[in-house]
Amino acid sequence: MAIKREEIQEMVSKEYDLDNLTIGVLGSHSALDICKGAKDEGFKTLVVCKKGREKPYTIYFKTRERGDEVVGCVNLPLVLNDWREMIDEDNLKILRSHNTIVVPHRSLEVYLKFYPIENSLQVPIFGNRALLRAEERTEPDMIEKNQDYLVKLANIPTPKRFDSPHEIDRPVIVKATKAIGERTFVREFPVVNSSEQYENICMELVERGETEEEKRAIEENFRSAPIEEYIEGEKVNLNFFYSILYEELELLGTDTRLQFPNGEELAHLPLSLRESLLGKAYDMGEKFVEVCKKEYPPGIIGPFALQCIGDESENLRVYDVSLRIPGSPDAEITPYPGYLFGSGISFGRRIAREIKDAIRFGRLNEIVT
Repeated sequence: MAIKREEIQEMVSKEYDLDNLTIGVLGSHSALDICKGAKDEGFKTLVVCKKGREKPYTIYFKTRERGDEVVGCVNLPLVLNDWREMIDEDNLKILRSHNTIVVPHRSLEVYLKFYPIENSLQVPIFGNRALLRAEERTEPDMIEKNQDYLVKLANIPTPKRFDSPHEIDRPVIVKATKAIGERTFVREFPVVNSSEQYENICMELVERGETEEEKRAIEENFRSAPIEEYIEGEKVNLNFFYSILYEELELLGTDTRLQFPNGEELAHLPLSLRESLLGKAYDMGEKFVEVCKKEYPPGIIGPFALQCIGDESENLRVYDVSLRIPGSPDAEITPYPGYLFGSGISFGRRIAREIKDAIRFGRLNEIVT
């Protein structure tokens, strides 16, 4: 049964010591960005780690005294044998005993999965828990009002979509995700030029499955994936923050990505957008925020990203949406936070500052679900 927002709000109001809040995060994706920002705003930090991947949080960036200074940004690492143990009642009690507010990111969705997040992660989450699944475009987690539905409703420019492989009349990308293994969200985005090539690539991917069940899952996943026009052009991620407290949209940074040969993310590169494009960027962000308010009340709380490609007409077209903190630890060194706040600010710190202000205004219930 889905966790009710009222239950989380009651937990925060009646059980949590708001003078001793902890910012918690799963140890992957943007955990260090979140922890550093939380520490900068005076919060304690807790990182849920998986054994074998814990060293960045238990050793390298663990808070400790070194000479006359205190270094590191992780106060408490919670090391588990498996990510999914995070929802065991004993571990939830640990999180609640530290008055933990969890900041969700992509790895939380990937490793913990949506059903446990929606039904078993009985701790306050910063942001709109109901919006997380809307990011998904393929089975088994796809829902009707997903990111494609929201972008279309907002009348935001996107690459052309094809309803069937038989309609393919130009280079397209098939936006599939692998349906097997621990990282079931690993992307597999082949470029396809015809319906015949679509079928051939589908069969090649299916053959990678080691069992009949895996083969069937790969094929179902591939055939349910969106088919989208392939556009030549440079990519830019518009990394936004929407503040419910101030009812303002903020562009916190823009970046692009480097990838491994297999298409997986390797690194982030900060960049600055041509200033004459800022109006278009904010217009798309504001349209998306308004649609989410109507379709997923109370709408977006905090960070989200519109991933865009610049087409030959000098327009930005959205090809993907992140409905939580984007993996962009370079936001702090892009110019936009400085234009607004006078100096750089990371997503982690901006989130912590929103939590801090919500406590000060007596409005914490409005930013957790």
